[in-house]
Amino acid sequence: MRLILAERTRPTARATLLGALLLLGACNLRPDPITAEQHLDRARADYAALQKNYIPHEGKLDLATAIARTLKYNYDTQLAKAETTLQERQVDLAFAQMLPRLAADAGYNWRSNHNSARSVSERTGLQSLDYSYSEEPQHGTADLELSWNLLDAGVSYFQAKQQGYRALVALERRRKVIENILRSVTDTYWRATAAEELLPQLDPLLTRAQKVLDASRAASRNGLQPQLATLDFQHNLLQVITELHHMRADLTDAKIQLASLINVPPTQALALVPMSATIAPATLNLDMSRLEETGLALRPELRVEAYQEKIDRQDIYKEMIRMMPGIGVLGSVNFDSNRYLYNNAWGVLGVRATWNLISLIQGPKAIAVAEQSLEITKQRRLALSVAALTQINLTYRTYLSALDDLKMSEQAAAVEGEIQKYARNAGDAGAESEAEVLRRNLSGLVARLQRDRSAAAVHTSLAGVYASVGVDLVPPNADLEDLPALTARVTEAIAGWESGQLPDLVPAKTASVDTPVPAPVVGAVEPPAPAKPVSVVRKKQPKPTVARNATPVTPAG
Repeated sequence: MRLILAERTRPTARATLLGALLLLGACNLRPDPITAEQHLDRARADYAALQKNYIPHEGKLDLATAIARTLKYNYDTQLAKAETTLQERQVDLAFAQMLPRLAADAGYNWRSNHNSARSVSERTGLQSLDYSYSEEPQHGTADLELSWNLLDAGVSYFQAKQQGYRALVALERRRKVIENILRSVTDTYWRATAAEELLPQLDPLLTRAQKVLDASRAASRNGLQPQLATLDFQHNLLQVITELHHMRADLTDAKIQLASLINVPPTQALALVPMSATIAPATLNLDMSRLEETGLALRPELRVEAYQEKIDRQDIYKEMIRMMPGIGVLGSVNFDSNRYLYNNAWGVLGVRATWNLISLIQGPKAIAVAEQSLEITKQRRLALSVAALTQINLTYRTYLSALDDLKMSEQAAAVEGEIQKYARNAGDAGAESEAEVLRRNLSGLVARLQRDRSAAAVHTSLAGVYASVGVDLVPPNADLEDLPALTARVTEAIAGWESGQLPDLVPAKTASVDTPVPAPVVGAVEPPAPAKPVSVVRKKQPKPTVARNATPVTPAG
């Protein structure tokens, strides 16, 4: 008896041990960290891919070409485009999920003996039929079933509409990415242009200045010159040299940043279009009320919240649908190879209605939550509207301040040019030392750098004004075009910006609430007549207005 029990417990113990081992193996689900060698291999592969994907540039590079290359080749814009494409494909998937369920099934059944059974009388409890079977031990089955639930189809419909709005949200976010890149390219390009023009003159002057500074220190140590005058000269020279070093670092970094934005190797020498003294656009007297209206209509952030409001509204509809009874339609075509069946093939058609009565309790609460979410979206859009109006006013004031700075820097550069001329003549006549002439040359170079940076600031601030109101330089899908056509469109749009053109918003005023308003592009529609350039006089500028609940902010400077 003990031997029999031992023989019976051995398979049980083995099964228990095997199950414990499998359980312990399943518990070890923590992933292994990536090794240092794998990280190094990944870094080398990424570096090789970046080097392979560089698009060289030949010839002169102007601002329009730099912007066009950034829109077409920059990785940030490509990522935004890929995200938009993903959302559009998810829209197709959402609509495909509304289709009815169509399932095909096939199988084969086998058993070792017949599925025999006997019948027993319900009243007498006696056997009324001998053991019999009506199914073969081996037989095959196949069926094709179509089912569709109207409740699930209704919920899927509103989910598909939500996904369609999310695709439009992705497009607005892509517009925002393009705006940010546009600002970066504009600022970086003008700084790189100043570097292209002034850096060749800067390095020789800095070398000479360091020699003069060393000579002045040696003369001061030997007592050959008055100490106070020598220290005063060294102090002034060091201030100029320090400022030039900072400017050189900024200008050198600008060329590297520009190369990264337009997707060329950082070491490639770029030939930029020279910056002239009159490169800044004319003073624009823009209508602040028109800017604010345009900003509220076109800003990507506000349009995203408008679409989010529609998405939240679909949640209310979905909760209403879930409270209704569900009606399902079922149809199938079946086949069974069992030879004992009278009909081996048959069809089935049925209708079934179900109603979850608990949804009558849960539904109103879910609808209240969805309505509260919708109200929060509206309040968030209003808060963003106040912030957008404030930013529009600040960017316009920044533009006016940049114009004033350019005017003053041009006057300072002109004065420094006259000083350099007289200092050079005095040095040739022996009335001025070489060190003093060098210091004045350095000061003149600083003034020229300040003038070029002020001109770049005017362009950047003007682009900031148009970006703050949501005006697109080019459509978000413009990077699908070839580079020459894209460059031509960018050139036309920049000319429209610098002449003060704003898009026509009449379609936006007459459109219905449920009709999405496209983002106009300067140059794509007939713009209004540009305002005549006026001189920058503060008392003649229109006073910017802020929303009723906005807090007025005075910009620095």
